[in-house]
Amino acid sequence: MRRPVAAFATSRRTPRASSPASFSVRARTPRDATTPTPVAAARVDVARAAGARRASSPRVVSTPRRPRAAAAIAAAFAPAPAPRRAEQDDPSSPPRGGSIVATASSPSSGGDASSTTSMKQPDRNPIARFLKPLDGLWGKLIPMAIMFYWMALANGVLDALRDALVVTAFGGAEQIPYLTVYAVLPASLTFVAVFAKFSQRWGREKLFYIFLAFFMTFFAVFTLVLYPNIDALHPTAFGASVAAGLPAGLAGGVAVLTNWVYSLFYVASEMWGDVMLSLLFWGMANETTRLEDAGIIYPLLGVGANVAQASSGVIVRWVSSYGGWTHLTAKEAWSVKLNILMSIAFACCVGIGLTHAYIMKRAHDADGGKQYDLDQAAALKAREDHAKDQARVAAGRKPKKDKTGLIDALKFVARTPEVLCLAVMSICQGLSSILFQVAWKGQLRILHPEPHAYSAFMGDVQLGSGCLTCFLMIMAPWLFKTLGWAGTLSVTPKFSAIAGWSFFGCSIWLASRGMLVHGAPLLTYLAWGGAVLYVMERAAKFSLFKPAEEMVYITLDEESKTKGKAAVDVLGAQVGKTGGSMLQQGFLLFFGTIVASLPLLAAGHTSIVLLWLWAVRRLDRMHGAELERVHARLDDLDEDAASPAVA
Repeated sequence: MRRPVAAFATSRRTPRASSPASFSVRARTPRDATTPTPVAAARVDVARAAGARRASSPRVVSTPRRPRAAAAIAAAFAPAPAPRRAEQDDPSSPPRGGSIVATASSPSSGGDASSTTSMKQPDRNPIARFLKPLDGLWGKLIPMAIMFYWMALANGVLDALRDALVVTAFGGAEQIPYLTVYAVLPASLTFVAVFAKFSQRWGREKLFYIFLAFFMTFFAVFTLVLYPNIDALHPTAFGASVAAGLPAGLAGGVAVLTNWVYSLFYVASEMWGDVMLSLLFWGMANETTRLEDAGIIYPLLGVGANVAQASSGVIVRWVSSYGGWTHLTAKEAWSVKLNILMSIAFACCVGIGLTHAYIMKRAHDADGGKQYDLDQAAALKAREDHAKDQARVAAGRKPKKDKTGLIDALKFVARTPEVLCLAVMSICQGLSSILFQVAWKGQLRILHPEPHAYSAFMGDVQLGSGCLTCFLMIMAPWLFKTLGWAGTLSVTPKFSAIAGWSFFGCSIWLASRGMLVHGAPLLTYLAWGGAVLYVMERAAKFSLFKPAEEMVYITLDEESKTKGKAAVDVLGAQVGKTGGSMLQQGFLLFFGTIVASLPLLAAGHTSIVLLWLWAVRRLDRMHGAELERVHARLDDLDEDAASPAVA
């Protein structure tokens, strides 16, 4: 039996006039929508209005549609719908067009109050909307984010230590070009050969533990054995005498051999980022993550990496500047601080191993051991391919080559204009970056000749870099929408040009007046200015330049997407760092020191950035309009995905 309206309203506030017109005004005034009592009163108005319409005429009296925001608020505080009554199921019953929740649906839909209240409402909570795509992915995201955090944290600590040890040692920042060409590059080639050989015998999971154990062993030996005996292991006096008999530009090369323990640590720190972060982690992530989930998980991992970098900056800054050991000499205090930082890196390695084991066990349990079988099959196929190559060599034929080498990359780039522009941008970015960094680190060494002060300064730089990169990653969609694709892509080279002119101009002016010496008052401002420029350039590279560069591949054909990207990666890695280091070696041989070569470094930096801007403009003329349309479509898809539909 239907409940009387009067009995329904006894425990609630007396409603206003029950005419359809009064309900229309009430529905459009969401001033009391934050409490349930006005909503209940509105429901009484609805029932009375519907009863009046049924008594007077079968004609449906339509009411103006309410704003969606007011409808969603009213639905959020409305009580749960009662079971459907028999007369509501009667198809002859006229639709109740005045239902509050029905206004959120299309005008052509029925006005059944109970059916409309059960309709899915859009979630107005921004946090809930942001976390909605992660439903069902937390079990995969959290362990992977923790593991990536440990890796990036260890990488930040190692980067700060390697610069502090090498730059403040005998030879200074002039060692970096020689280390890059004659130490890091051979180590990278050796690793590629060793990794290819090991992958024929073991799967990816075992290779992960093998290389992680190698790094942990080296860090332990360096901390416990090599560094405590550094004075006996480094023939500094002999190196200084040899360097005195050679041209001044070769002093950096002699220092690399003299400081061989620091050189090994520098190489190991470089390889940590290339091997553990770039290769092994992302190999594990690609192996355990579905393609449809990668677009959600991977960007969050990038933000987490910058949070880890900021955290490492805080840790390095606090440990390096701690002055509690007053009973120790400066050298002994630095030794204690280095042990603490290396212990943190070693603890990160332990956490990485445990987290990786958990991730792989979870993935193994989820797929029932299929991934293990795939790893074994991949290793077996690698051994078979190796045997086939050996047979080809024995038969007098060349083995098959699947990878893109430097010569193949140059050939493909030469015949593809779009890939040529991408390669020029990648090479120019690497060249301009290394020219600026070496000059800036040389001045940091003048300002902070002691390793503890140098590492504390680099801790502040890492903190700023991580925070600014996170901020620009969040602002990147707005910048793309405001500046467009070409404008966003040109932000990094334009800023590099301004930064280069400012930094090199001030450095040349101070050097001409003999003020680039320890204790000069303006040197502190110049070093901090260079740090700000370094942080902003690095943040713009990873948050703006790289995403805009990757968008170009969307407009290319399939061959350019695969071979073109491989060619750009090869040229950017080999020609960028190695070419910049060899260019600096030439400057050092001719001028003797970094300070003396500042005018030529400034001219080279400016020329490289102008070539970078030329490549951006040429690419914009070829594919700019198409890329703007692609980005507009991606924005539309993002907006559609962010706005849940009302079914």
